[in-house]
Formats: sequence, C-alpha cells, structure tokens
Amino acid sequence: MALAHSLKESNIRNHAYNETHLPIRCMQINLQHSRTATDNIMNLSEQDKTDILFIQEPYLYNHKIAGISTKNRIYTSHEDKSSAAIVINNRYIDAVLITELSNSDCVLLEMEYNSSRFHAASMYFDITEEIERGLEKMEQMLEFTKGNGLIIVADSNARSAAWHDTKTNKKGKQWKNL
Repeated sequence: MALAHSLKESNIRNHAYNETHLPIRCMQINLQHSRTATDNIMNLSEQDKTDILFIQEPYLYNHKIAGISTKNRIYTSHEDKSSAAIVINNRYIDAVLITELSNSDCVLLEMEYNSSRFHAASMYFDITEEIERGLEKMEQMLEFTKGNGLIIVADSNARSAAWHDTKTNKKGKQWKNL
C-alpha cells in the first residue's frame, strides 16, 4: 500500500496529473425499488467517488426515478416503469442516450472520456419474461457498436451453481449453455 501511495504521489509531482486522466470507477446494483437502498448506494458512491453507476430496478416515485441527487446525470429510456438506468457522476464523461436501442429494461449510452469513445448498457432481464428478449437486445447492441468498446452490466435473474449459487433456474441453464 505504501509503495502504491508513493508511486501515485510521484506521478502527481512528475506529470501534469489531473482528474480527467483517472480510471473510471463503476458500480452496479439492483435496488429492488427500495428508497433505503437508493439512499445507501448514493452515499457509498459519493464516498467511493464512483463515476458511473449501473442500476437495475431503481426506486420510482410517480413512475420516475427518485432519490438520486440532481448533481448526477440520470439516463433512462423515459418510459413508464423504468427497470434500468445509468447515473453519471463525473463531469468529464460526455454521454448521449441511444434512444433506438433503449427501452424500459435497457439503457444504452455512447460515452466519451479522456479522448476515448465507448458504449455502456444497463440491462434488466425481467424474471417473468423469456431470456431471448434480453439476448436479442444484446445482439442488437453488439451489431450497433460493432463489438468495439461495449460494456454491458445486467441483472439477468439467472441462477446457477456454475457461479456458486445454491440453485440453478431455467435462465441459469440458458446462460451456461451460451
């Protein structure tokens, strides 16, 4: 830890070091529509200086995402009952919502940070729907981005012993066989 700290200090002194060249810090959470969970993740992301927060099942009030500070930029499909969102808390990250590939269960952004362009998606696979719907959306995003610079963060509602869950469900079997 002391070595890493001294290397960082050396980097600060010897280079024109500024916030815009730091790595991007990301978090993912399914809030299960909870106001308390929203408050907790917002406090944690502020403490950790999280740049991008990928959310599934956000807390909604009057069909709109609530509980997130207005100093953050919130991206959703703007449909009623959004199940996916991306929150950006870094003024150096530019983002544009890709509306043609975003819906209540998926938000796709094109981002630019530190002269790099990439895409990021937050997805929610509804437990009551077939997995193919979400997989088709993923295929569309891969085709749109040509597979370059795409981050997909999802709550797939898939359970499998393959990733040390206590049980395996139908979606877990399907994910395992992809």
